Amino acid sequence: MSVLTESLSDPRQPSLTQQVGGKAATLRELQTAGFRVPEFVVSPTEIEDVVAQLGTPLVVRSSASVEDGETASFAGQFDSFLNLKTVEEVRNAVAMCHASLDQPSVLHYCRQQNIPPNSMRMEVIVQKMVQPELAGVVFTVNPVTGAEEIVVEACPGLADGLLAGHQKPLPSNHPLLEKYREKIERLAEAIGHHFGTPQDVEFAIESGEIFVLQSRPVSRIGFAGEAGQWTNADFRDGGVSSSVCTPLMWSLYKLVWDNSLKNTLRELKLFRSDFEASKMFFGRPYWNLGAVKQCIYALPGFVEREFDQDLSVQINYDDDGQVTPVTLLRILRAIPTVFAIKKFFRSQRVAAEELLNQPIESRLQESRLFQQDVEAEFQALIETVYFEIEKTYFRTIFAASLAKLDFMSSFPNADYGSLVSALPPLRHVEPIRMAQGIQNRTKQQMASVIDAYPHHYRIGFDLIHPRWDEDRPFVQQMLAELPASAGNDPRPIYEAARDATLQSLPRRKRASFGRKLDRLRHFLWLREQLRDYSNQFYYLLRRSVLEIACRRGLGDSIFFQTYYEICGDDRTHIQNNRKIYESYRNFRPPNEIGTGFDFNRVGRNDEMVGIAASPGTLAAPVTVAFSVAEASKMPRGQILVCPYTDPGWTAVLDRAGGVVTETGGLLSHAAIICREYGIPAVLGVEHATSRIADGTTILIDGGQGHVCTKTSSSTEGQP
Repeated sequence: MSVLTESLSDPRQPSLTQQVGGKAATLRELQTAGFRVPEFVVSPTEIEDVVAQLGTPLVVRSSASVEDGETASFAGQFDSFLNLKTVEEVRNAVAMCHASLDQPSVLHYCRQQNIPPNSMRMEVIVQKMVQPELAGVVFTVNPVTGAEEIVVEACPGLADGLLAGHQKPLPSNHPLLEKYREKIERLAEAIGHHFGTPQDVEFAIESGEIFVLQSRPVSRIGFAGEAGQWTNADFRDGGVSSSVCTPLMWSLYKLVWDNSLKNTLRELKLFRSDFEASKMFFGRPYWNLGAVKQCIYALPGFVEREFDQDLSVQINYDDDGQVTPVTLLRILRAIPTVFAIKKFFRSQRVAAEELLNQPIESRLQESRLFQQDVEAEFQALIETVYFEIEKTYFRTIFAASLAKLDFMSSFPNADYGSLVSALPPLRHVEPIRMAQGIQNRTKQQMASVIDAYPHHYRIGFDLIHPRWDEDRPFVQQMLAELPASAGNDPRPIYEAARDATLQSLPRRKRASFGRKLDRLRHFLWLREQLRDYSNQFYYLLRRSVLEIACRRGLGDSIFFQTYYEICGDDRTHIQNNRKIYESYRNFRPPNEIGTGFDFNRVGRNDEMVGIAASPGTLAAPVTVAFSVAEASKMPRGQILVCPYTDPGWTAVLDRAGGVVTETGGLLSHAAIICREYGIPAVLGVEHATSRIADGTTILIDGGQGHVCTKTSSSTEGQP
């Protein structure tokens, strides 16, 4: 067991890193979890006692407070001192570790990673040194290609030369590496599973036993091996990719998404050739961004930057990217698509309205849900009712995107954020309004709100997560603590923007402006209503799945089957699917993958600019939250900074005075709800949760898309 200078708190708590530094905190956690770690002491005061206790030879390693973290690894920035055999050698090595905080290379690295140097504190690990037969590093994902495979680099003896880049690794077929490969890979899988995120593990093998020398999150991943471009835009906002996704959820989503995307492109005369519409990376769904762009490049006036900004897709090119010129020939070629889009608008409006006018219960009458033949009816339920609902929802998303593209290309200078605010009442906010309308919010009265809207959720969209009626204590408290008011009325802003735009336009364009704006607003409203309609069905579907699981004695293992496997009661992949799911449960993956993209956890130290999603300015303290539970504790009127929002966040957004997210675009759920609440929002701010500290005061301008961390104390909010 390791010996620490002070009694420590639970190693899972962030405070442990502050006490002993990042590297020592991780080693302590791994040791507690049962992994072999050479015995060590952190920042000893009596060097002589430690040398006597551990014996020699020893190694002295840095353990800075910011080292080996998710956003900064500091790999190679601090020195390690090996083969120390005397008290004096150890004492000198400890002193040099402390002094290394002021090295020019460390200060430069801090500037690159936006870390104040004076915020760092150095602790030092004094550790029993392993005399290895084989040592090296193992990655649980390929850091160069992004492939989800284990990569081992090792050499005989000590690996310090290998890690410094001065020694070549053994070839993959070397007998020594082949001898221990299985053991190394099992260790890497176990550590990745323990932390729930890809890991970079240093190991050493002595007398046949494998020791962990350190482990840290993989902080940067390249995609040299992945052809094409993939994104989780809309998937993360819709919730299916906001966290690691179960095989059941993805098998359902993929069934409809692939069909809807390709058939819509065919219907619009834009389909060029067949392509893989979607796939999983790091336990989360992505869709084929590159293939979709290839289809719509044909549209005259297409601007890649505008397309990517709308979706909050990472922009990795200069200027406007690929732009399709508006020429007579291109216009003539696009005529079939123009007529197809008009037809698509008409047919999709009718389909969406007809679906919304039919109560969800009536869609299930023929399925005889929850009767004795529930297992036999499950597949029919998916392939008929579910397929129709989700297909209508996805196609309405496409219609809203096309309506926005048409509107913005016709009126590029219009105040979009103001013009699409104040939509008709949305079903997402009905339970919030219902709760706010109750003066004395007792537990019983809040239970009535839950009973009226049981399909809402707060943890995630995936079927594995409970809905409101299974999460009553938290939801009752959250609803009871809602502010009495319903935010700011967005109608004056909308009406003023509409009137101002009409006055600025030539008379000949005013009718077109009104027609295209009304169409856009209606499709945005239909999309949000269908999202709620879809959530109602997922609620019923979860109940059906739980009933089947109960009958088969599967528990939550049923969520690690695809729906095809549930229909056939095929359980062969459950264990492996669960292992993959849990290995990525804490990973915040890249939003884009493939050619030209690079995953780096650390935000650049430049101006914070995002998408102007909801107008207004506000200077206020920040609450950084990664879950609805954390956001529910936010004081009224503060600025919420979070990775994303989906419908599960609707209730807590009404507490916020403003919102900043790392993802989301002009058409996202966060943008829609913030505009309805009349609060400013800036979306798509890269690494906002790591660049903005909890409790600091910032200024956001939702009309311009700017976020400033330096504000005057006299600045007042102007929502």
